[in-house]
Amino acid sequence: MTVAPYPEFFNDVFGPVMQPGSSSHTAGPCRLGYLAGHLLGEPLAKMRMELDERGSFTGTFGLMAEDRAMVAGVLGLLPDDARLFRSFEMAEEAGVEIEFAFTRIAESRHPNAVKFVLEGRDGQTATLVGESTGGGMIATVALNGFLYVTTGDAWTLLVDDPTEALGTGEVERLRAAFPRVMEAQTLRVEGRGALHVLSLPDEPDLTVLDPLLVRIPARRVALLPPVSPVVASPDRKPQLFTTMTRWRELAEELDLPLWEVAVRYEMDASGWSRARVLGRMRELAALMRRQTRAVYEEDVEVVETEFRPDFARRWLRHAETGARVTDGVTARTVRYAYGAGAGIPGVETVPGPMGGGAGYIHAALSAVTEARNLSDDDLLRGLFVAAGVGAIAYTRSAPTGEVTGCTGEAGVCGAMAAAAIVEAVGGPPGAVEDAASLALQAFMGLPCDPMPGGLSQPCRSRVMAATCMAHVFADLALAGHAAVLPLHEALDVADRIGRALPPELLCTSAGGCCVAPAAQTRRVAYHRWFEESRPEERPPGNLI
Repeated sequence: MTVAPYPEFFNDVFGPVMQPGSSSHTAGPCRLGYLAGHLLGEPLAKMRMELDERGSFTGTFGLMAEDRAMVAGVLGLLPDDARLFRSFEMAEEAGVEIEFAFTRIAESRHPNAVKFVLEGRDGQTATLVGESTGGGMIATVALNGFLYVTTGDAWTLLVDDPTEALGTGEVERLRAAFPRVMEAQTLRVEGRGALHVLSLPDEPDLTVLDPLLVRIPARRVALLPPVSPVVASPDRKPQLFTTMTRWRELAEELDLPLWEVAVRYEMDASGWSRARVLGRMRELAALMRRQTRAVYEEDVEVVETEFRPDFARRWLRHAETGARVTDGVTARTVRYAYGAGAGIPGVETVPGPMGGGAGYIHAALSAVTEARNLSDDDLLRGLFVAAGVGAIAYTRSAPTGEVTGCTGEAGVCGAMAAAAIVEAVGGPPGAVEDAASLALQAFMGLPCDPMPGGLSQPCRSRVMAATCMAHVFADLALAGHAAVLPLHEALDVADRIGRALPPELLCTSAGGCCVAPAAQTRRVAYHRWFEESRPEERPPGNLI
């Protein structure tokens, strides 16, 4: 029996690797479009994206590259592809018509729901209703009118049987053709026939289907590839821990440091070897480092507008004047954090949980390791602990602006960073948990209210605060300041508070700071500029 999915490090916490933007508004829609594009089975003529008028895309549409990301996905691009930002031009070159519509999506009430309606050049159609669930994660709701959930972490084989020509025995032979099937379903809709669905851990050889499907007239077979780096496996082991309390107990029972237990967690979740898990985290650490430093160390272009200044270089000039108030680790953290949010096309970012969030965590962690002359291995150990905290957060909540407000983004980022710092400097497991809980408690109840044209405010200042305060909470915990609440209880409280926020405070740009007169004036000016500017004049990624 296949173990039920649970959060793991390289799919859910530090992922997906992407171009600059929002994990839920850029990476997630791109991934959904990618799956939709694999449904059609013939050259594409037209794509129509229907966005729920009640959802979060309504207030931010285009400003977080949702539009370009959806189109890019349908055209076969994944979130890490730098061509994402010129997807409109690619569609025009291919003769593909693009349409967006704001309507009601009956199949979903998720704030990040979207319906893809695709038409082929020979008249074939395909539809996909999906949800961008946060952190770049996705879930389908319906495929070609059949209700089916996949999160894109497996190969999904779809056999459309509109006349139900396949009998019971033939369906069984279809399933038996692939020995490692993790899930097999036959879905039915009155008047639409049947859809046979197989979930597979490995890419299937579709030639074995030829003798089985000859009876299906105008048969349609679609294969949706996984969009996650870690593909689900029937060999997945049960989740090693769901609370930090249990994580600490395991560390004591096994006589291992927390970070080593976190490595075992990921080995159980992914089925990967220890060497492969360590290697992947080193790869991500290198990407995070580049994300935080490329603007300073590489010859890269930063698109600067009145609505998106180059804060990184402004900070650098400020620091060089000697007028800087902050010093030491905090000043270094701010420098790297500004680099993490620079949004440079071609410089990949790593979410964790917000888009680019891992870069902010790395900024805080690397500032400490550099100041204390610690090693790359010390930093790596911190990242594994941060990933473990993130996995617990995703187990107990939905740390996204659309569900729990900025508590789920800046707050969880801060908690992950604080825990990572304590681990990197050699603090005890109890202090690691206290640091994470203290950081999270300080950021409970924050709305998610990004102001269009508002210089990435208040998002930027909140994640900056969380990043810099991570050092303070690490020191408090190391000094013996108890958090009182274990991390999992703090996460449960944060989840309840976040879900109590009204919809206008959940990344819809319809409440909070967004309704202030200055914000409204700027919104009008920004939308005018956005409509009048050419796509190449707009900074990539999250423009708000």
